Amino acid sequence: MDNDRIELLSEEVHNAWMREKIDQGYHSPNECSSKNHKVFLNADWKNQERLAGINNVKFYKWCDKCHTDLYPYMELPENIKEYDRVTVKAVLAAIEKCKDRN
Repeated sequence: MDNDRIELLSEEVHNAWMREKIDQGYHSPNECSSKNHKVFLNADWKNQERLAGINNVKFYKWCDKCHTDLYPYMELPENIKEYDRVTVKAVLAAIEKCKDRN
C-alpha cells in the first residue's frame, strides 16, 4: 500500500483513538482547566517563557486527565504519528494473513 493511503488510514486510526479518549474524560493540555494550567496562563511572560524553555507547553501534562497526544494528527510530532502508522501496517498485514488462509 502506498504511503499516502497509510497516512490517511493512520489519521483515521488516530481520530478514532482520540474520540475514545475524549469519551473517557481526557483532554489535550491546551484544553486543561486545572489549577496548574490556570496559574501558568496567568503568570507573567518571564515565568511562562521559563517553563516553555524547559518543556514544550503544548505537550505538557498539567493534570492526570491531560493526554499529550490529543491533538489533530497533523499537529502531532512525527514520533507520535509513527505509532499510528505501525498500527495500520500491522492490521493490514493481519488482514492479508487472513486472506491467505482462505
